[in-house]
Amino acid sequence: MRLKQGCRLFWVALVAFVLDRATKVWSLTLEGGAEALPGLLNFQPVRNYGAAFGVFAGRQALLSALVLLLCAAVLFLLLRFARMPVSARVGLWLIFAGGLSNLYDRLRYGYVIDFLELGFIRFPVFNVADVCIVAGCVLTFIAVLRMEGGKKRG
Repeated sequence: MRLKQGCRLFWVALVAFVLDRATKVWSLTLEGGAEALPGLLNFQPVRNYGAAFGVFAGRQALLSALVLLLCAAVLFLLLRFARMPVSARVGLWLIFAGGLSNLYDRLRYGYVIDFLELGFIRFPVFNVADVCIVAGCVLTFIAVLRMEGGKKRG
């Protein structure tokens, strides 16, 4: 029963994973990049050998181990706390999918494929998995705040 409840909304992770994989494969077909929305968004494929902002560059084994550990922790939370709010569950599945897709890149290519570049601000190039991870963190954080706000303080 707990497994069934814990795996509810798994489809969110599946859709996010497939979308990230498809966009990364597509980005590899771009030669020299492309301007998607002038001044706003560019497609600029780059190889990221590190984590966010390039930290731990070249430490693929360490990064892979950390991502595996974090994905396992997310699965534990989803299964252990099967009755958490839907927004928290969606957020955790997004984090899981983003982490797993970037891990796939690390293991297959030795780097993560990034390709989304903001044209209006100087910011590192990122990918759909990164967007899923950030959105998942925000959703989960808001769900936790709402759960805490609903408890009576005594």
